[in-house]
Parts: sequence; structure tokens; C-alpha cells
Amino acid sequence: MSKHFLQMILTIACVLLLAGCGASDQNTISMDPSMQVTVPEDPDGTEDPDEGALTQTPKTGGEIYLVMSIDTEKRLIGLGLPDSARTIQYGYSKATQILDDHGQFMSAGKLTPGRAVTLGALDDEAKLTVIQLAEEAWYQENITRFSIDPTIGMLTIGDTKYRYGDHLRVFSGDQEISLEQVGENDVISVQGLEKQILSVQVTTGHGTIALTNTELFEGGWISLGTKIYAKITPDMLLEVPEGTYELSVANDGYGDSKTVEVARAQITTVDLNEYKGEGPKTCMVTFEIHVEGAQLFINGDPIEYEDPVELRYGVYQLMVIADGFETWERQLVIHSKEATIQIGEPQLTEDTEAPEEEPDEQETDTDTDTEDASQGADDEAGDQSVTSDDAQTGTDAEALSDSSTGDYSDYLDTITDLIASLVRLKNE
Repeated sequence: MSKHFLQMILTIACVLLLAGCGASDQNTISMDPSMQVTVPEDPDGTEDPDEGALTQTPKTGGEIYLVMSIDTEKRLIGLGLPDSARTIQYGYSKATQILDDHGQFMSAGKLTPGRAVTLGALDDEAKLTVIQLAEEAWYQENITRFSIDPTIGMLTIGDTKYRYGDHLRVFSGDQEISLEQVGENDVISVQGLEKQILSVQVTTGHGTIALTNTELFEGGWISLGTKIYAKITPDMLLEVPEGTYELSVANDGYGDSKTVEVARAQITTVDLNEYKGEGPKTCMVTFEIHVEGAQLFINGDPIEYEDPVELRYGVYQLMVIADGFETWERQLVIHSKEATIQIGEPQLTEDTEAPEEEPDEQETDTDTDTEDASQGADDEAGDQSVTSDDAQTGTDAEALSDSSTGDYSDYLDTITDLIASLVRLKNE
């Protein structure tokens, strides 16, 4: 072997050795093939790849995701993990199977924010093959009895306590909100897993009515529909469930009614100068008291009620006293030209049994026992009287069947309560 040949062999070995010594593993990236992450482009080179939305191959082994958004036009679904603030996004196609928690097909429109889902694999076009409501997660709707204790991370539904973590997802419609924005009068739906709350959705929220120019009506009353009553105070703020209301105010001969719309998480300003009109106004109230020998008192003064009684717009305390019967008291809010108040049952006798009252599941509790005398000539069917037979059966009078506001529900309830109390005391 020649000297030149040996030198050439040594040279090649040195080159290979130096190449091996100069290699560095600092830029080597190892990746689980089932978790392929694509980092969004960052033209400035300053984006932290841990921040923002990521696209990744979904885990198909029962991993639970929470729907954050759904775009049915572009067929994109945004998802979050229950224990992370990070969001991910996938595409789906017409071929994607969208299933409920029983494995039945359903529309993509039912994938509302907050719902827990599991995912199938991606197809050849990187679209999801399956989106299914998580079988192991529970979902409860129309919750009105709940409380939240943020100091210990606890949400109580009825009498059952659940915990929630730092990354609890809360939605109002399609918008993500904070838990502090959930009002005690809201209606919510909850997604959970065992004793853990995964998400909260506000299905019926609340808004605020702000009263301005309250001076004339301070000390009077405001009513919203037939279930919400409150005494008017300076620059009053009233938090109520979202919806459309017949708002009425009355005090010292002044008052009116108008329709207002209360939007979720919005402030509706009501200028009471628009409600005073020309005053003072009066109402002709007809009292039909079907208890023999009954005495009527208004604000403590005895009243002869054979003929209609003229009262100024405002709030009055009614009291009816009859021998052998329980004293009956109600507040009367007057803000119409005419009203008829029926008390008692025309066919009431000592042998009459009180009708059984069925609970009204739709009734909202209030702390104020108030009779609304808004029905009158101002309403389309306001000059029609309500019979106590209607109160007994729990059905509206035929003349009132076209009413869409339900203005008479409290009125009928009041008559039923009175009949029951009168008969109960008489039979004792």
C-alpha cells in the first residue's frame, strides 16, 4: 500500500469525524405523529406559538372538547378543552357525521356554544369525519334555581352542589362572557361531567330599565306586565329578565302604559316625562262584591260601592270585611280610564266547596301582593268584566281570548285566592 493512498484514507476519516462533531441537535423537533401542530404564520416573528388558536389532529379516544363557535356557512367549528384556555379549529364537510349523544344524526345548528363533543379522525381533506355530543357528559336546561359561589368555585343547582375550574366556559348566545355577568334572574343551561361543571349557557338573560325624570312619580308604582311591581325611587334602576313588557306607571292622578323592549345585557332608558300626559287623570272603578254585607275600605276609608267609584291614577290599599269571613287586603294600581274589580262568587253558599287550585308552574314569585286595574276602556277588550266562573276553571273569559299580554292572570289568581279563603273560613 503506497504512502499516498494511506494519506487519502486518513484525510477522509478526519473529514467524517469533523462533520460528526459539528452536528447540533438544538433545532431537532420531535413530534407525536397523532398530535401534528401547525403554528399560525407570524410575519413579525414575535408571536408566541403557545398563544392563539392551533390546528391539530384530533384525539379520537374519547377526548372531550367544548364547542366555542360554529360557522355553518364556512363549515368551521371552534373548540376548547375543559382544562385549558386554548382554542382549536377544524373544518367539516357535508360528509361529516354529526350525531347526538345517542348516536342519532342531528343538524350542525344544534352544536351550540358550550356543548361537549367528541371527535372522529380527519379525512383525506383534513375535515372531521365525526362530531358527536359526548355520551358521558350530562346536560341540563331551563335552570332557574341556582347560585354561584366564586370564592370556592361552586355552582349549586337546586340542592346539588357542583365544582368548576379556572377555565369554566360561560356563554350568552354566541358570545363568551364572564361568570360574574350571569344574573340571579337568568335562565341557564349547564353542561357537566359527574360533579364537574364544564360550561354554562345563559338562555334567557337580563337587562336593566333605567328611569329618568322620576320626580312626579316617586312614591308611586311601576308595573311590568302582571308579575313585576316596584315602588318608584329617584333615578331608579330595575333589573328584569329580557323580553317585551307593558310598562305602566301611576301616581297622584298621572300615569300611562307603553310597550318596552328589554334586551339582554343592555340598559333600556325610560323617560317618565313621556308617561305623565295631561293630568290629573281619573278612573271609574266598578266594584262587584258578591259577599252579602261586605264593607269596602280604600286607604282605610269606608266606600259605598253600589255605583262606580272615581279614583285618581295611583296606588290604593283595598280592604274588604264581612262577618264570618277572613279580611281581604290588596294593593290596587290604577292607570286606565275604567276598571271592574270582582270580589267573591255570586253563587257562593255555605255548602259550596272551594275549588282545588292547581299550581301554576309558569308563575314568577313576587314579594308584592298587588291588584292591577289597568284593564279598561284603553284596552281593546278592557270594558269586559271577568266572571268568577272563569277564575274557578282557570280559563280566560271568551271576551279576553284575544289578549296577548296576559294582563288578567294576576287578576284571576286574586279572585281564586279570595274565593278559597272565604269558603274555607265559612266552612270552619
